[in-house]
Order: sequence, then structure tokens, then C-alpha cells
Amino acid sequence: MTLTILDWSIIAAFMAASIAIGVLYTKKASSSTDEFFLSGRNMPWWLAGTSMVATTFSSDTPLYITALIRTKGIYENWQWWCFLLSGMLSVFFFARLWRRAGVVTDVELTEMRYSGPEAAALRGFRALYFSVAIHTIIKAQVILAMAKIMDVFFGMGKWEAVLISSSVTIFYSMLSGFWGVILTDFMQFIVAMAGAIVLAWIAVDSVGGLGGIEGRIAEMYPASNYTDFFPPMGGEMFGPAALTFIAYMGMSWWSKYSSDGGGVVVQRMASCKDERNALLGTLFFNIANYAVRSWPWILTGLASLLLYPVVAGEDPEVVYPRMVVDLMSPGMKGLMVASFFAAFMSTISTYLNLSSAYFVNDFYRRFVKKDETERHYVNAGRWATLVLSAVTAYVAYQATSIVGIFKFLIAFGSGTGLVYLVRWYWWRVNAWSEISAMLASTVVSIVLYTNPAFTDMPFYERLYLIISISTCIWVVVTLLTKPTDEAKLIEFYKRAAPGGPGWKHIESKITDPHQRGKSIAGDVIHFFLGTVMVYGYTLGVGKLLLGHAPEGVFYLLAAIVSTVLLYTGLTKRGWGRVYE
Repeated sequence: MTLTILDWSIIAAFMAASIAIGVLYTKKASSSTDEFFLSGRNMPWWLAGTSMVATTFSSDTPLYITALIRTKGIYENWQWWCFLLSGMLSVFFFARLWRRAGVVTDVELTEMRYSGPEAAALRGFRALYFSVAIHTIIKAQVILAMAKIMDVFFGMGKWEAVLISSSVTIFYSMLSGFWGVILTDFMQFIVAMAGAIVLAWIAVDSVGGLGGIEGRIAEMYPASNYTDFFPPMGGEMFGPAALTFIAYMGMSWWSKYSSDGGGVVVQRMASCKDERNALLGTLFFNIANYAVRSWPWILTGLASLLLYPVVAGEDPEVVYPRMVVDLMSPGMKGLMVASFFAAFMSTISTYLNLSSAYFVNDFYRRFVKKDETERHYVNAGRWATLVLSAVTAYVAYQATSIVGIFKFLIAFGSGTGLVYLVRWYWWRVNAWSEISAMLASTVVSIVLYTNPAFTDMPFYERLYLIISISTCIWVVVTLLTKPTDEAKLIEFYKRAAPGGPGWKHIESKITDPHQRGKSIAGDVIHFFLGTVMVYGYTLGVGKLLLGHAPEGVFYLLAAIVSTVLLYTGLTKRGWGRVYE
């Protein structure tokens, strides 16, 4: 792809701004680990929420969604749309709990919630498990996408692409810590979304506009379901697509390791000024993530079906950057390259900082060097960022498929999510519950993904097996092992006050009524309303864009009614005192 001086100027200006933010906030980030990993816990909701959106929008996201459209259709987006349900749990059940807990990372909660050497061992293991294993896979997925993009744009080899795309991000992440992450996220989100919208507009216009696009796709692919919003039924009761949809909506969202927020979102909740800002930031994230971001990518994917006919054996993940090369004019190409870098950098910087936080806060500071200065731990965080980046670069070089990695992560992390949800609302859960869930999920996942006997097993069957076996094991282990010390449970309950019937045993021992939790009935209602609201806006906008006005209006009316009821309910309880 040939870039003009204008294109290069746009790219250079974006890179210079990212580096400038890193340099500007180096001194502030160096003052303490709270500043380096949480920006001093003083984040407003709109900045925290925008950062959540930017972080989950990476260079791999449009490639991944284009691949979903080209291989199955719109309905395959339920693979990630299903996680709105866990997102709404985070908003109304967990945002204020994480902010109250005062953690640096979600892993730190382990020793707040559980007692004994097993709790300490679990915290250390999870710190390494996420920082070295899970986050390395996630970062490798993002870097792989950027390598594919740079190959299409510039014919660049994988190693060169990995080094060039990562160097600026590593630099400002090491200097400014979470301050650099948050502030560059805001700028990067604007640039990334602008690029996605511009490409969608140009792509759709190049195939004759939105009017009739569904009919043209049906004419070109008569046996396809590319424009279906829900999976097609099979010849029998249910086909594989419907069963996979049931697996996503019935199991994926609550069984994943991030079911109660996950490290990325928890870090931003913990950085907020107070509980109200944590709730609002997480709510804003879920609205923007599903209702706002989905359609520019989906429309581009649909247009690609007409512009580039599907060919057996193609790599569908490279079609999106190919459209940039073929369709965009000078200046617009520079914006798109900058938008890819923006999406890439916002995600990589987050995982670099969070991986470093896990390693330093939950392993190094806890088990290796306990009584060093704040400056020492900040410097340790910078070194951890550099070393973990080198590990990620190697894994990224070995990876080949973005969608494959994403689906593996869904399966690999399944089986642990339920225990992370239940630990907040049932006193009986202990450290052995989490340990057994992690071990069971890991072992079953490895067996199903490495044993040739399971090569042809559908994804939904693997998901069912991983979740059901892991859940049975951890529930049995919970009931057979010793509960957490009562003193630790009382201390945790006074700190977080989660409420709910699962804590009656502990709550009865707390004499101060102000330290007791409240009913969670209101949270259940708000969870339902929030889910209907966001799905209504997401599906309603899509139906209107594709010319299905009656259905679109129905979904939007449901969304609007839910919005009014949700706003009224939260206002009645008091936005600033919802959980007091």
C-alpha cells in the first residue's frame, strides 16, 4: 500500500501524541504503585468507561468480526454478544463491591476472602497464571492481528511487524503506567472508532448502499444465512448453529473466568473515585461496547461478501485490511492505519500494565520482596512489563488464527466463572473451591484440545463438558473441605457488605446494622432492565439499518421503555447511594 505525505503525517502525529502522554505522566506514575497501577484511584466514570471500551476494541476485533460474518453470518456475533449478560452482572452486582474492596487487582481479593496457606498459594498461582499464561495468549492474539494488518499494508514479515507495532506501546506503558494507559485510551478510542465508521461508510457505498444489501447477498449466496440475526434451525430439533448459540447464551457468559468483571474491568472499577463512578463507568462501557461499536464492523463485513466473494481455504481475517488498501483514498488510509495502531495500542498497553500489576502486587511484593520502597515496586513493574513483552512476542510469532485463539480462550477459561460469582454471595465457598475449578477446567480443556479423539468434537460439546465437569468438581470439593475461618469471613463481609441470603450465617454475627448488606432484589431487576435495554438498542439499530423497520422499532421501543424504568429505579434509590 502506498501512503502519501499526508498519510504519514497523520500516523506520525498520533504516535507522537501517545509518546508525549507517556513522558508527561512519568513522574506522577513513579510516585507509588497506586499511581502506576490505578492512577491514584481518582478516575471519573466517563474516562474509566471509555478506557474499558477502548481496551476491548483492539486491532484484532474488526478482523475477528469480519471472519465471523464471512464464515457464518451476523448471528455468529452472539459468540461475544452473550457476554453482555456478565457485563450487566458487573454493573449492578459487582462494580460497587470491587470498589469497596479496595483491591489493586482482582487476584488480591483471594486473601481478603479466604484464609490459610491455600489462599496465599492460590493468590500467587493466579498472579502467574494470568500474567504469564492467559494474558500472554490474549496479547499474542492482538499482536497476530496487527502482524496480519501490516503484512497486507506493507508486505512486512511477522517479526518486523511484531517489533514495530509493539515498541511505542511498551515505551509509554513502562514510563507512565496506568496514567498513560487511561489517557491514551481516550484518544485512541476516538481515532479507532473514526476509522471503523469511515471504512464502513465507504464499503457500504461501494456496493450500492444499505438499500437492498441483504437481497444482493442472498442472490449471491442463495444457500447462506449471512444476514440472519439468530442461528438457523437444523433439520431436526436443533442444528449445530442453534446448539452453539444455546451454549453461548446459556453457559459461556457465567462460566468464563471474567464473569464477575475480570481483571481489565476490575482495574478500572478500582481506579474510580467512588462506587457511583464505578457503576456508571461500567454501565457506559456495556452500552458503548455492544450498542455502539457492533454495526460499523458488521456492515463492513457484509459489504466484504459482495466485494470479495468467499473462496474455500481463504483467510477471512485479512479481508478487512485488504478493504482499506483497495477502497480508501490518501489521507483516509493514514487515518485507518492510525486507527489500527490506536486499537492495538489501547489493548496491549492495558494488558502490559495489568500483567505487571499481577506480577508485582500479587507475587513479587507478596512473596519475594515484602518491605521495599514504593519506587522499588514501580521499577519492578517496569521490568516486568519489558520481560512479559518478550514472552508475548515469541507466542505471537507462533500463533496463526485470531478466531481460533478467541474460541480457545472461551473454552479454556470456562468452568471457573461460576465459582467467581458465587464467592461473593455464599460464605461456604473457600480457596479449595477456586483451586479445584481452575485445575479441572485446565485439565479438561487440554485433553479436549490436544487428544486426537476429540478433534472433530463440536465447540459447543467441548464447552458443555468443560463447564459441567469443572462445576461438579468444585462444588463437591467445597462441601468436603474446611470452610474459610469465620473471623476472615466477618472481616470480608464488613468490608464489602455483599448482602444476599448466602451470608445469613455470617450476617447474624454482625451487630452493627450499618455493616450489614442489603437485599439484592433491586439488583436483579436492574440487571434484567439493563440487559433488555442494551440488546434492544443493538438489535433495533441493526434491524433498521438492514431495512426491517417493524422489528427495529419493536426492539428500540423495548430498549427505550427499559431505559426509562432503569433510570427511574436508580434515581429513586439514589445514584450516589444505590448500595448504601
